[in-house]
Amino acid sequence: MARARLSYPDAKSFYNMLDSLSKIVDEISMRITPDGVRAVAVDPAHVALIQLELPTDTFIEYDVEGEEVKLGFNVANVAKIVKRGKKGEKLEIEVDEERVTWTIVGAAVKRYRLLNLDVPEPEIPEAELEFNTRVAMIVDPFKNALKDAEAVGDTVELEAPDETTLVVRGVGAAVAETKIRSDSPAVVEFEVKEPSKSAYSIEYLKHVLSLTKVADTVVIEFSSNMPLRLQFKLPAGGRVTYLLAPKA
Repeated sequence: MARARLSYPDAKSFYNMLDSLSKIVDEISMRITPDGVRAVAVDPAHVALIQLELPTDTFIEYDVEGEEVKLGFNVANVAKIVKRGKKGEKLEIEVDEERVTWTIVGAAVKRYRLLNLDVPEPEIPEAELEFNTRVAMIVDPFKNALKDAEAVGDTVELEAPDETTLVVRGVGAAVAETKIRSDSPAVVEFEVKEPSKSAYSIEYLKHVLSLTKVADTVVIEFSSNMPLRLQFKLPAGGRVTYLLAPKA
C-alpha cells in the first residue's frame, strides 16, 4: 500500500496556503511523489486557477513509499484543523490510500484522523501564455495596493503605461491609485515589452491575500485584456501560482 509521511515546519504557514485554496474550491487532491507535493484547483466558474508546488526541501521530514500517493480532502474542514496550530508548531501528515492523519506538534500534540477522499483532479488544457509586463517585487507593497483598491470598488486595473511604472488602480464609487516605480527598493525585476492594461475582479484577488503572509516576493505578469498570473515564492523553494481571467 502506498504511504507517505510528511512534516511541515510551521502549521500557521500551511494554514495560510489552505485558507487561499478554500476560497476557490471545496475539495482538492494533492499528489505526493518522491520529488515533492503538487496540487491544482480551478474555481467552479472557471475564472481562477491555483497551483501549489512544494519541493521536498520545504519539509523537515519527507518519506514516500511508492511512486505516488494521492491526498484528497475538504479544504475548509482541514483548514479549521490546521488553524489550531500556532506559529512555529510542526504539522505532520501521514497518509495512505484510506486515511489521513493530521498532527500538530507543539507544547501539546493534537491529532486528527480523516478519510482520504477520492477527489477528481481538474483537466487543465495546455496553454502557452506570453506576458508583456513582468514585475517581481517584495509582496507587502502589492498587498497594500490591492487593499486600497478594494476600499473603493470591485475592480482593480493593472496598467504598465511605460517601462518604469506599474499602476494598481481600484475602480468603483471612487478611484484609488498606487504607482510602483521600477527604481523602488521593493522592486526586484521590472520588464515591460509594450504598454499593457487589464482589469480583474477584486473579489478573486482577495482569495490569495493569505499567501502574502508566508511569501517573500510576488511575480506579477499580465498583458492587455489577458489573464493575470501571480507567482508567490514560498520559503525553501515552494511556489504558488495563481491565474485569473480578465474582467469582460
